[in-house]
Amino acid sequence: MQLESPETAKERDEELDDREAYRFGKPPEVPSIEPAPETRQTEYSGVELRAIDLAKRSDRTAFIDVADGIYASDPHYIAPLRMHLMKFLDPAKNPAFKNLELRAIIAYVGGKPVGRMTAHVDRNYNEYHQSKSGFFGWFECIDDKKVAHAMISDGVEFLRGRGAEEMYGPMNFSTNHQCGLLVENFDRPPFVEETYNLSYYEALFTSYGFGKAKDLLVWWIEVENGLTGKNRERINRIAEKIRKREGINFRHVSLQDAAREKERIFDIYLAAWQKNWGFVPISKEEFMFLAADLEMVLIPELFLFAEVEGKPVGFCGTLPNINEVLPRDGRLFPFAWWRFLTKRKKVKTARLYTLGVIPEYRKRGLESVMFVETVLRANAIGIHRGEIG
Repeated sequence: MQLESPETAKERDEELDDREAYRFGKPPEVPSIEPAPETRQTEYSGVELRAIDLAKRSDRTAFIDVADGIYASDPHYIAPLRMHLMKFLDPAKNPAFKNLELRAIIAYVGGKPVGRMTAHVDRNYNEYHQSKSGFFGWFECIDDKKVAHAMISDGVEFLRGRGAEEMYGPMNFSTNHQCGLLVENFDRPPFVEETYNLSYYEALFTSYGFGKAKDLLVWWIEVENGLTGKNRERINRIAEKIRKREGINFRHVSLQDAAREKERIFDIYLAAWQKNWGFVPISKEEFMFLAADLEMVLIPELFLFAEVEGKPVGFCGTLPNINEVLPRDGRLFPFAWWRFLTKRKKVKTARLYTLGVIPEYRKRGLESVMFVETVLRANAIGIHRGEIG
């Protein structure tokens, strides 16, 4: 029998500590953006960067408008609702800004807007993870490395000036919001609340020196035939056994008791998501701000509580894919609002948007039961396909 040396034991313990840290929400190590790769542009003549103040309505409008020009010829782009963006990007209305030190810029070439970006330090994130991280987000750019790298370098200097030692993105503004970069499947429009960008964006980032931090996966599923088929029938049998064994009951959210229901979801969220990768604790004020927008589009039958003896122990939310009926330019007014109001409950696809179980009920199979219940309820209201992720 060979005994471990103290050095080997120490290395093993450190490795286990790293695994635990990663499993419980710490981002993995990523390649450094220094030294600069040969592909990074360092000469930015002709590119003008203008800092803007998102507290000003005119500046928010200009910031949002940048995307319209960049995606003008993309047949799959669906602009986020402008009324939502104007509110979300308003520091006076969005509680997320209370934790941010932020710089927003628009890039111009020849007087024409050709890119935009934010760089921000999230004090809440750094306190929670005991890190010195910075982020960039809301990135849009023409296919020009000079423009992209000029904006990124501006963000790097801003973050360095505030003590950041690493930079992640895109984050709009955290994992509680839209994040990530689309790198595959550009052949159809995005689903509700999903990241979308042009295919050349990946090259803009990798040529600067960024490396992948995390894969964010989305699955497509067809459920028109319900739970028929060998694998699904097996899952259904297992789920039914778990449902009986654990005494699980389901109910959908009650919009008549919306305020209390959001409190219940918030409690589950804090308990269930806190060890996810990149998690940032969210204040109740910000949670309610985000939930108010979802309340406008959700279908109650697809927002489910899993309960045991009347206690909520899990939550599963599926959103109708309202991108099917949104105007492509994101403007509801003056004419598109009526089509949206009359068509939003007739969409044919949905996105399983969020699912979580409180820690003491994990590893009991509740996730399978929630999946089965979601499939059955979606089919019952005529939604037979969609995405999970």
